[in-house]
Amino acid sequence: MNAKTMTSLALAAIIATGTLAGTAFAANQVEDRETTALTNAKVSLAQAITTAEQKTGGHAYDAGVSTDGGQTRIVVQTNGPGGAQTISVDAQTGQVVANQAGAEQGGEQGEDGQD
Repeated sequence: MNAKTMTSLALAAIIATGTLAGTAFAANQVEDRETTALTNAKVSLAQAITTAEQKTGGHAYDAGVSTDGGQTRIVVQTNGPGGAQTISVDAQTGQVVANQAGAEQGGEQGEDGQD
């Protein structure tokens, strides 16, 4: 390899490393925000899962925290008699605030299935 090719490869490696480090830093910030939100929630993850399972008659297979729009919601995905459903539970009140049937993720709908 000539010096120009080696310099180009080295520069590409530095850029790739910087991009990956920036992505990891951003992901850690999101995780930290979600962990803090869940720690400060009045409703535990276990309580939200129980609420979602009772609402759908199914079993939870995934759960996480959403902090979009300043509202902390625990999002639980269940699978049961009605198929796959995504239930959003308000982390402060424990109330179901959204129920989306047949979707893994995406925009939330109200309990009546409307946006």
